[in-house]
Amino acid sequence: MSVRVARAAWARGWGAGCRRGAADLPPPPPRAVDVAELLRDATAAEEGPREAAARRPPGQCSVLLFPGQGSQVVGMGRGLLRYPRVRELYAAARSVLGYDLLELSLHGPREALDRTAHCQPAVFVASLAAVEKLHHLQPAVIENCVAAAGFSVGEFAALVFAGAMEFSEGLGFPPSSRALIVPNALLSG
Repeated sequence: MSVRVARAAWARGWGAGCRRGAADLPPPPPRAVDVAELLRDATAAEEGPREAAARRPPGQCSVLLFPGQGSQVVGMGRGLLRYPRVRELYAAARSVLGYDLLELSLHGPREALDRTAHCQPAVFVASLAAVEKLHHLQPAVIENCVAAAGFSVGEFAALVFAGAMEFSEGLGFPPSSRALIVPNALLSG
């Protein structure tokens, strides 16, 4: 998925409807035996429109890097609540998680927030809330984003930002299964 499509998805609402899965791909042609040829055809079709786009100078590009577990602190997210859709993010998190993540993020206690089961969703949602702030204050940064990456749980925020994963999926991974995800996911357009 191109980053341009991802940025449009972000503006529409946290990547909703932009996840591309196996069910979205066309079925293989009957009696397809030459996989290499199919891949070449698919690559040629994808590269056609992209070749026409002019390469932007580095000064006109941005990259978002999302933080990981360990960056949580009681009170995080407080300054983000005045931006559009941030409270909606926390409300959606509450419905997925079954507890008030905003309350825990704002008021703690620290021992509860530091537990993996709580800090990973807290960092994930606060990261996406920070993107809302960035989108509000400096929309060109979002529009000119060419890649997104993250440390640890920040990878999930990068995937949601890029439109490769739904918001609820990013919250829905149990902490023990996160280690099974390929580390250092890097998305670029």
